[in-house]
Amino acid sequence: MSNNWMGPSSRGEGRYATAAVCLKGDVSTPDLETQGARLSKFCSNCGAEVITACPSCNAPIRGFYIPPGVSGVGGIFKSLASFCHDCGKPYPWMIEKLAAAKGLADELENLSSEDREKLKTAIDDVITSGPRAEAGAARIKRIVGRAGTAAGQALWKIIVDIASEAAKKIMLGG
Repeated sequence: MSNNWMGPSSRGEGRYATAAVCLKGDVSTPDLETQGARLSKFCSNCGAEVITACPSCNAPIRGFYIPPGVSGVGGIFKSLASFCHDCGKPYPWMIEKLAAAKGLADELENLSSEDREKLKTAIDDVITSGPRAEAGAARIKRIVGRAGTAAGQALWKIIVDIASEAAKKIMLGG
């Protein structure tokens, strides 16, 4: 089920290097093959364990994309994925961000328990693309806007960080 993970295919496609990432989402290296000798077991930024594979299916975490015909030194690393490319499950850093966002939703003052539950559902909706993401983004914008506290601002920052591009456009007005 893995789609052209490490080696180039007969069609001349590129490949991905394996990344090393801590459980909280700090990238230790986007290219384990060239940086592996210097890899630490724990993150120098936060102390969390560093992993190189999905905890759910053991597929390597994608790092640099190395285009066809390129040796493998360097590459293109756009951003760290939130979900495993092989099994679709969220990586530990995404799970932690979701838990933090939902925990902050419970701390928002000036909201009914019904609005808190709608907010938690909307948080789940905005992490992927599609019509639910856009509806969830509009709901979050409306509900968090009413909260207006420091917790609301922190929640907004986390949600913008984990939201899909479609949801970000609604939330940020782009």
